[in-house]
Amino acid sequence: MISMDFWMQVLLLAVLFDIVFGEPHASIHPVVWMGKLVNLLVRRAPVHHRRLYGLFMVIFCIGIAVLVGLVITSAGTGLMGLIVAAFFLKSSFSIRMLLASALVIKRDLDEGRIEKVRGDLKTFVGRDTSDLNEHQSASAVIESTAESFVDGILSPLFYFLLFGLPGALACRMINTLDSMVGYKKEPFIDLGYASARLDDLANWLPSRLSLVFIFIASVFFGKPLDAIRTCIRDHNKTASPNSGWPMSAVSGALRVRLEKMGYHVLGDGYSNPEPFQIKRAVNIVGFSSFLVIAGVYVAGKVPLVWF
Repeated sequence: MISMDFWMQVLLLAVLFDIVFGEPHASIHPVVWMGKLVNLLVRRAPVHHRRLYGLFMVIFCIGIAVLVGLVITSAGTGLMGLIVAAFFLKSSFSIRMLLASALVIKRDLDEGRIEKVRGDLKTFVGRDTSDLNEHQSASAVIESTAESFVDGILSPLFYFLLFGLPGALACRMINTLDSMVGYKKEPFIDLGYASARLDDLANWLPSRLSLVFIFIASVFFGKPLDAIRTCIRDHNKTASPNSGWPMSAVSGALRVRLEKMGYHVLGDGYSNPEPFQIKRAVNIVGFSSFLVIAGVYVAGKVPLVWF
């Protein structure tokens, strides 16, 4: 059995990779490979029995992710094994890109480039951005940053702690499947059913744990008691059973009203967000991410936690 110390070295090196280098080139990015695998299976989807085929897609894709994780895990604890494991673990989470992207949009809002913001937001949020004003754009960025804290940071590291590299890669594959086919509209309503339900299940506990980290971060960068109050009141107002937890917690921590037109309002009664509050949201999510990394590292030193 590989020692826990080795896996904690993998964790720290993966975080260093993320901070220093950010995302690897698309040609060598494991998540891009995951997306190509999903696209290949989607193109081969039958006309009938699409829900059953969608279940096959989930089992097959997650099986590949777990197999890759097991192969890398079995490669040994030498320097090359450490680097390869850290590279693949880093691909399962993204801190630098998430926070940097939010700050770029804040800068553009500060400079009045609303058309550029609307264009950039198309790849940042799942909503029509063509008519968003400054407040709505700031709201979209804050919501997405908070939600991505769970999907893109907390969940993969949570499953890394529980199941090692195979767990982190499986979590990233689940999120990739959901983001590509987990829509409640054609042509994915049946094909993506299993992917969406599994994503809800995989993120159920991490999304609720996110309140703990956001609360602690809010002690330094926001209103911690308001984070709890707003989260308890508004977490079930979103279509997703999970995304409302981090989004409503950040809404309360910043005391801002977050609205997705025609879908939900979080923090009703607070003022509309201003661009400068994007930076505060980034501070909360950034510090929360640090707490997650520290928590995984400390927990990884406890003998009762095994990979």
